[in-house]
Amino acid sequence: MNSQVVKRELQQYYFDVITNWDCRSYEEFVSLIAIQINRLPCIQLTGMYKWMKESSTYHLISTDLVSKELLEEGLNSKDISKDLFCFYSYEKDYYLNVTSGLLLYVRFSDINSISILQTIQSETRKVLKLAQQMMSNQDIYPFLYEFSISVFTMTHKSEILKEVYRTIQTFYPDNVIQFLLSHDTELDDDIPIQTIAYTDDETKSYSSKAFVTGGVQLENVDKDSRKIYAPLTGKQGVYGVIQLLLKDSPGMLLERQISCITHIAHTAGMAIENVSLLETSNHLISDLKLINDVTHKVNSNLDLTDITESVRDKIEEVCQASEIGFIFRHSENRVDILSASTSYFKSKNSEAFTAFLFKEIDYPVFKGDYDEYPHLPYRSLMVIPMRQEYEVYGFVVIMHESPYYFTFEVYKLLQSLIQHCSLALSNAILKEELQRAVITDYLTNLYSRNHLEEVIIKEMKVAEKGSLILFDIDDFKKINDEHGHPIGDEVLKQVANIIIDYSKQAFVPSRWGGEELAIYAPNTSINEAVQIADKICGKVKTSTSPSVTLSCGVSFWTRTINDSVSELFIRADKALYEAKNTGKNSVVKNVKLK
Repeated sequence: MNSQVVKRELQQYYFDVITNWDCRSYEEFVSLIAIQINRLPCIQLTGMYKWMKESSTYHLISTDLVSKELLEEGLNSKDISKDLFCFYSYEKDYYLNVTSGLLLYVRFSDINSISILQTIQSETRKVLKLAQQMMSNQDIYPFLYEFSISVFTMTHKSEILKEVYRTIQTFYPDNVIQFLLSHDTELDDDIPIQTIAYTDDETKSYSSKAFVTGGVQLENVDKDSRKIYAPLTGKQGVYGVIQLLLKDSPGMLLERQISCITHIAHTAGMAIENVSLLETSNHLISDLKLINDVTHKVNSNLDLTDITESVRDKIEEVCQASEIGFIFRHSENRVDILSASTSYFKSKNSEAFTAFLFKEIDYPVFKGDYDEYPHLPYRSLMVIPMRQEYEVYGFVVIMHESPYYFTFEVYKLLQSLIQHCSLALSNAILKEELQRAVITDYLTNLYSRNHLEEVIIKEMKVAEKGSLILFDIDDFKKINDEHGHPIGDEVLKQVANIIIDYSKQAFVPSRWGGEELAIYAPNTSINEAVQIADKICGKVKTSTSPSVTLSCGVSFWTRTINDSVSELFIRADKALYEAKNTGKNSVVKNVKLK
């Protein structure tokens, strides 16, 4: 016999054994294989030895008692290593390593041949490997049932992927496993994961086909190996692909492997989908709770500052923004930056930017790399309109220096939050405007005299000092007589605007009555107040049209001396009267206290 004949005979013997499988154990199958080898005419005696780790020796597997005695006698006389490929016992005896832990003994009946030995070793290795897989497949369905129960109780995608990896390695320990996942799936360094690429070349790959079609793909790598691409499919989509490299897999075994991997992949895909739905549900519940909490809080409060500060704090908590601006546009197109805005929006740099926003934008904006406004030091931008019914009355602007810092989910959450708070914000702004209207002179937009008096009364109870400046427009009656009352009103507005421009944040500019105006300056000495009055008088003289001048009287109070609001007013009025009687267009101070 030559090696080709031996190969043909063995393949037929082994095929009969596999197709008529009735072995209850792997050891029974191994004994049966030894019997099949012994059917070859050139073979006189065969036997299988199994490596016993406990005793570090080989144990004979055989059903032939006569052969067993002969083989054990021959084996015990030799020093056999479990890693040995083959060695000679005597002229016609050989020991062949056919799998890890199995040693095949062969005695030739007449002629020995190394090529025949290699054929026997190669074909026996193949059938033993197939037998191992078939024995494993007998137990795989109960195991897959346990796998399904396990993954469907998990609450994190990474846990599911680790269980998939462990399960596949249990059945296919010698094969290479790789997970190819979509970009929105979390990654874990403990298992082999890559994201699926979507370039033109990659979209033609087997992995992309499996991901897009949801069907198993098979790729022939070479004559001895192939790759399976099994998609992780759920009812609503595909969440990734399991890539498994298989080697030396006969057709029947390959079908079983594909079936097994497909079942694992589909079960894992369903489990991942359930976890994704659970995460989405929990996220939505969390978002709704956040919106409900904030809405309840702002709707129970009509103070604009408190409302905007609550919304600002929640925005910072949700997205860790660098800058948050609350921008309100009045009906006359006047723009206010609300006090809850962060530092950038209170700086001079923001004025042109906010004007640009109102000019160019009247819709929601979500930008990851904003470059439409030059030199803006913020790349991530969200602009969320504040609406009452269909009218936009302002914006919430949220920014961060890093590009693509905000997620679209955060943008949608904040958009919903602002929409739910819009009514409360609108009501608070309306309330503040009404309150301002009560204490503000309609013509000049200065505070009323009553409000000025209330502020000074409160200041005298808590502050250390303060100054009062009274202004009177010189010859104002002449302006009305020569130019008419509408021009007189315009002059009043011009002077009022100059007074507002020179008033610091804590100052209270007001209309005293008629053409008389005033400023109360908290914690300001009389000399500092005189300097402010001089600047205002100079500005009025050069900036009004028709040009007018001011007469000014300044008084002050201090905690060290008992005083009253009426006395403060009287002293300022006396100083103003003196300025009017000494040539007008001048500033006079009254320092006489009780």
